[in-house]
Amino acid sequence: MKTRRIILIGLFAAICFVGTYLHIPIDFGGSSTMIHLGTTAIFISAIFIGKDAGFAGAIGCALFDALDPRFAVWVIPTFIIKGLTGYIVGYISFMFKKQGNSMLQNIIAFIVGGVVSLLGYFIVNWFIFVGFHVALLKMISSFITTAIGVIITIPIAAIIKPIINKSGVNNIANNR
Repeated sequence: MKTRRIILIGLFAAICFVGTYLHIPIDFGGSSTMIHLGTTAIFISAIFIGKDAGFAGAIGCALFDALDPRFAVWVIPTFIIKGLTGYIVGYISFMFKKQGNSMLQNIIAFIVGGVVSLLGYFIVNWFIFVGFHVALLKMISSFITTAIGVIITIPIAAIIKPIINKSGVNNIANNR
């Protein structure tokens, strides 16, 4: 890996950590969940650094879980689920040489990534942690978190990304 790539992954991992840190804890059926901005940070990462958002999301979100006793058991599932989410959103956003600049492609990426995250957490909750019914309840917070991510990231992709592209920092993911 080149230094620039490592720095960008680290920067966006930090943003994913802070986004997850900004959360509202919720208890469902004796189990903790939360609504947070970590998914928003992953979506933002993906439109700027492509598939490397997988590393950023995995590291940043799992680090939050590791540092909060309520969520410490989620470190490995979060690393995998948020890593896949970031990778998939970044991959789709950068398909066909669009570099995260196609609004339609980004929206599709956010939705697909959101589904990956929702299903990932549902499956882990169902089979490992809390069973089917509580896993279904916990999907509410995951859905809200994903919806917030889409709602916040669309204007960022539409307004801020073009400004950054014009500033000369164009295609930061490709300047490796």
